Formats: sequence, structure tokens, C-alpha cells
Amino acid sequence: MAFDRTSPRFRALAALLTGLVLATTQAPLGFWWLLPVGIAALYILWTNTTRLRAAFWTGWFAGLAYFAGTLFWMVEPFLVDAATFGWLIPIALPLMAGGMALFWGSGLALGRWLAGGSACAPFAMAGGWMVGEALRGFILTGFPWSLLGYALVDTPTAQTAAYIGVNGLTLLVMLTGCLFGAALRTPNLHHRIACGLGAFALVAGTWIAGSIRLAQPISPRADPLMVGIVQPNVPQAEKWRPDLREAQFADLLEKTRELSAQGADVVIWPEAATPILFEQDVARRAAVARNLRTGGVVLTGGIRITNRGAPDQKVYNSLLAIGADGALLQTYDKQHLVPFGEYLPFDSLLTAMGLRTIAALPGGFTSGRGQNRALTIATLPPFGAMICYEAIFADEVLDRSAAVDWLVHVTNDAWFGRVAGPQQHLAQTRFRAIERGVPIARSANTGISAMIDSNGTLMKSLPLNTPGTLLAPLPGNRVWTFYHRLEEFLFAILLIGVIIKNARKSLFFNKNV
Repeated sequence: MAFDRTSPRFRALAALLTGLVLATTQAPLGFWWLLPVGIAALYILWTNTTRLRAAFWTGWFAGLAYFAGTLFWMVEPFLVDAATFGWLIPIALPLMAGGMALFWGSGLALGRWLAGGSACAPFAMAGGWMVGEALRGFILTGFPWSLLGYALVDTPTAQTAAYIGVNGLTLLVMLTGCLFGAALRTPNLHHRIACGLGAFALVAGTWIAGSIRLAQPISPRADPLMVGIVQPNVPQAEKWRPDLREAQFADLLEKTRELSAQGADVVIWPEAATPILFEQDVARRAAVARNLRTGGVVLTGGIRITNRGAPDQKVYNSLLAIGADGALLQTYDKQHLVPFGEYLPFDSLLTAMGLRTIAALPGGFTSGRGQNRALTIATLPPFGAMICYEAIFADEVLDRSAAVDWLVHVTNDAWFGRVAGPQQHLAQTRFRAIERGVPIARSANTGISAMIDSNGTLMKSLPLNTPGTLLAPLPGNRVWTFYHRLEEFLFAILLIGVIIKNARKSLFFNKNV
């Protein structure tokens, strides 16, 4: 008996397959050219739904497969202390993928509500879907990982983010795929041609505009700055072992000495490079200083503790600047912490249930909320600081009034596994350079460390899971981008425009539930 293509079971299986296809567009596979194919297939499935419930489940099954395929690396942190957290592995990934899929399901249901029987259905689906993705970026502190736009990081189209950010680019990607799907689906020839031309115009227009931007030269800095980047490649299971602390610190010093001898003005160590408390340890800061050239600076991720041992003790995940005289020049404390990794939401309740943070820190870390991310340190040009997870939040990276020449990103991607996680994190970081028009110096414990120019291009990088150092001149920056000046404003206007394309049919009288 032939399989019923209109049945919920067929639609669920087809949606799962579509989600897997879309998952291959993200790093490490990077099959970005499958984006319109996957989205068009999902659009065709969605147009076969007539009720909000069916549209929701279509989006949810596609999202379940997509997020399982892109977030599988998230089981790695549970393996660091498998005896304590190993039992969570079969729960964590399905729970995370299913939770993220709720936003896809809700978005496609919203799109169905907006569309009704409208001929503007591609705009309705893209707009509703993007509303769900935008909400994913801030509900419960947000997790805007694996946005579809990130798949285009190595294409000229990525440069569109300089105007509308990665959210705006993702919306255009969705709209392109939906128009392509409509060109295949609609029986009306004129409508089919219009949708096909619309999809082609979006692809060609963004590609050409991006190519023009990439062809514009970036002027070198008037005051050259040589940046040294250290990648120690310490496995997470060994990072906090007391018996290995001195050897790890000695390796950091040796790499710093080599870079300084080669002319590095600033040397960057990764997030939580060593458990040494530099704020109190004058002798260790002096050891760092001895390995710097005159006027040199080390920027290192580290732990900072206030009121140590007291009931009101606070622990921060910080970026610390150490000068050539051993002075602690400035600190920045991470503001956007990782739920369950660095702090425990509803800590009183969950602690009573026996849960704790993966970082194994009683009480978790404290947010440095309210600090200025723009830092001016010694002889360095002003820069913006990002610690690990903070780099995925495009609108938080800098204040619009901030005047910085570059961004510094320190991270410990050993938490993210050895395959997809670090590569996806790097792709997202590269978009921050495009959006803000400034270069980024990135130091990652296990990789991928890199010097990224203001177009998001990798100028130099170190391979994943390889110890080493990188020395590169700081590239020049661009005139401030539209995104830096307006942040998500242009994206919001674009999203509203896409949604009201269906406004001729009153939402309040849509009975399609």
C-alpha cells in the first residue's frame, strides 16, 4: 500500500529529514548551498498543513533533527567528570534539541496563523519562523547558536551582516528558501515566476553586494601592533589538576617569551588559562612580566575572587591585563554566564536536589553585569572584551557608543568537544567582526585560535587540538558599520516588513486554528 504523503507520520519523518539536511549546512560540514533546498522542502511540508497544531509539529520535528545534528557536541562537558554527570548524557541532548525545536515549531505555527490562505505565504512562514528564532536569542538568557545565517560565513553573502546582523541575514536566508519552495509548489505560473525571480534576486543581490564590500581594501593601521596568541591545548580533564599547574604555567611563560622575542606587543592567553589567582599573586605576575618585552602586555583569562573565604565571597571568570612591570593593569569580568555550566538557575531548589554546575564551583560564578566592555589598557589601542560564550550574542558585544579598534576573544573551547563545537563557535565569532567592522584576536585553549580581519576573514589560525603560538599584525578596521550604529533596528524593520506583507488579511479574523 502506498505511503500516505498527507499523513502526520509522513510529514514528521519528512520534517526530520529536512532538519538533518539543514544541519549539514553548519560547521564542520558547511554545505551552505543546501540551505535553499532544505528550507524549500520544509516550506512545501508546511504548506500542506491547514491547522496551527500541524504547522507546529512540522517545525518541531525539523528543529529536533536540526538541533540534534548541530548541538551533538554539547555532551562533551558531561564527559569531563563522567562519574558525576555521565548519566545526564542520554537526557541532555534530546532535552536541549527538543527545547530549541519549540521555537521552530512555534515560529511555523505563527507563520501559519499569519498566512491563512494568502498568496504571500513565503513571507508569512519566513516572518513567523524568524520571530521564533529571535525569541530563542533571549528567552531564559538566550541561546542563539546555529542560526541558519552562520552557514554562509565563507561566502560573500555573509557581508550582509554588516548592515542587518546575523539575525537579518538569517531572515533573508529563510525568505529565499521559502520563495524557492513557493516557486516549486504553486500551480499558478505567474506566481511561480515571481517567487523564483524573488529568490534569485535575494541570492544574487546579497552575493554581489558582499563581493563589492570584500573588494574594498582595508587600510593598514597607522600605528602597527604585533599580537601574539597562545594556544596551550590543555585537555579540560587536566586543566585544574594541582600536580600539573606548574608545568602548564611554565608552558604559558615559554610561549610568551618566544612571542615577545619575535616582537609581540601584546600576548593573549585563553579563557581561564591557569587557576593562579593573579590578583593576589604578585610573584606570579612578576614571572609573567619577565617574559615580556618593554612596554608589553599579557591579556589572560583567569579567575578573580573577592572577599575570599567570607560568606559574601564572589568568584568571577575574568580577563586580566598584566603589564611589563608586573602590575595588574585592568580586569574585565564575564557578564553573560552559561546556565548550568557557570551558574545554577534556581540554585536553592536545584542544589537541594543534588545538582551543581559543571564547572564544579560551589555557588557558581558571579556575573560582572554592568561593566563597560570597552577597555583602554596601557599602550594598547582600545578594544572590546569577549569571554567565551559572550561572543554568540551579537547585540551585547559592544555598546553603540563604544569607540574601539578591535575585539579580544578568549575562550576555552575544550568544553565544546573536538569536532563541531569549536568550529561553530569560531564561525559565530567571525560574524562579530563583520557586524562591527573591527578585527578580532582570538585565543582558544584547544583551538581554534585566530587573527580575524574586519571582513570576518581568517588571516592566520592554529589548527584545532594543537598546541602552538600565532604572531600577526593587528589588521586595520573599517568605518563603523550600520549594524554597530543601529544594532538590531534594521533587522526589526525588515522583520516587521516581511510580516506585514500579509497584513491585507486581518490577523484577528484568521480562523485557521
